[in-house]
Amino acid sequence: MNNKDIHDLISAKVANRDAARPEITQRIHKTNKLTARERIDAVLDPDSAVEYGAIAAQEKQGDWIAEAGGVDFVGTVDTHPVIVSSTDYSDHGGGYGAGRLGRLFALAYERRWPLVLFVDGGGSRARHPRAGLGHVELSGPIGRFSFLDGIPELSGWVPSIAIVSGPSFAGHASIAGFSDFLVSTPGSSIGMGGPPMVEAALGQRLSANELAGSEMHETSGGIDLLVEDELAAIAAAKRYLSFYHERKIEPRDPAPGSNLDELAIADQYDMHHVIAALADRDSTFELRPQFAQNLITALVRIDGRSVGVIANQPLVADGTINHAAATKISRFVEICNTYDYPMLSLIDSPGCTAEWQNKKTSDTTEAGLTRWHARPIMAHQQRTVPLLSVQIRRSRGLASALMNGVSTTRGVPMLKLAWPDVEIGLRDGFSAALDHNAFDDVITPSETRAKLVRMLRLLQVPQPRVNPHEKKHWIDSW
Repeated sequence: MNNKDIHDLISAKVANRDAARPEITQRIHKTNKLTARERIDAVLDPDSAVEYGAIAAQEKQGDWIAEAGGVDFVGTVDTHPVIVSSTDYSDHGGGYGAGRLGRLFALAYERRWPLVLFVDGGGSRARHPRAGLGHVELSGPIGRFSFLDGIPELSGWVPSIAIVSGPSFAGHASIAGFSDFLVSTPGSSIGMGGPPMVEAALGQRLSANELAGSEMHETSGGIDLLVEDELAAIAAAKRYLSFYHERKIEPRDPAPGSNLDELAIADQYDMHHVIAALADRDSTFELRPQFAQNLITALVRIDGRSVGVIANQPLVADGTINHAAATKISRFVEICNTYDYPMLSLIDSPGCTAEWQNKKTSDTTEAGLTRWHARPIMAHQQRTVPLLSVQIRRSRGLASALMNGVSTTRGVPMLKLAWPDVEIGLRDGFSAALDHNAFDDVITPSETRAKLVRMLRLLQVPQPRVNPHEKKHWIDSW
């Protein structure tokens, strides 16, 4: 090796940095977005980044060729190891062929490191940009996974976060769909077939956002959160990870002005106010807030402890549990169980319903129970984390079963409380069903937080599992 060899290697790496391509960087900034490397810098702690795959190949003449279309790193977020990868949409649509993702997924599996993936792009390139040039390739799989079997294998093993802040189609959309937590920005899109494919098949020209906009996915449950820009998406990703990395932090009191005794006697109330009165101040992180708004799912802290909350919202559809709400419950229970978050269930619901539009008439059909409503019960049946339950008013039909589970062996709530206005109803003496009106205590609303705090303090805070023999279960992709 001589000085020229070292100079050529450094030059190849520098040529792909933002400073070496000012026109492209300026074009990206004009769209109010970050470059791929700026995204990485915004996610990782300073001086923690280790790059993978900066050099992609070597020419016949011996010159080095830098990777293009994306960047891959490991580093730390709030001192905890995390893998971060970003496509580069300014380079051939960001289709860098996922050459390093299989390698990163293997590292995530071996070390149990969470993933943060920026996945805007048009999918893997049909033809690699260096095909036929005779280069010696250095990228490609090193390990046990390809990029498509790796991330589903990681489901339930480590937290995976996808950020979409532009068009995301084909393989990129698949990666987004496999993730535990999917956050997007306005104007973005997520779909399997992009506009050129749709136009070729149907003769209809649509923009990416018209075809599969994130705004549509926000209300249909396809994404977990829609935020204003990439920096907000990165902040959301970090906050999601904080509940996993820091299972117990310094406690905070709830927000001032929350009087549960007064709220309990109101004709109508917002369940968000109940959660705010029980959770530590400014700790509530709601997931899928615009999807199935009759059911709230949120990560919160109670006495500094990470807790998952499921709560009926009586202000929307009277808190009825329809198929969308049932789906929302089941997937959230799976997330909390996988990552060992104790759960809190707040119940006020008239029960279950299933509705759809009759194709032959304008009537709405209410069919009662469907298979969608079996999903939360099945999720609770495999739940091993403790669940604390508070029945605020009603729990008719199968509401309690979907919110608490029905198992008498391991899924039953560890503490089942009721407020004084709880609807008791009548028990059928000839029924084989459990008595859902049985409670461990009836309390005044103002006692609730203290009871929950004391119970949570009895539970050991689980540490992130490093080398368990197997994961609990995978997490439903939807």
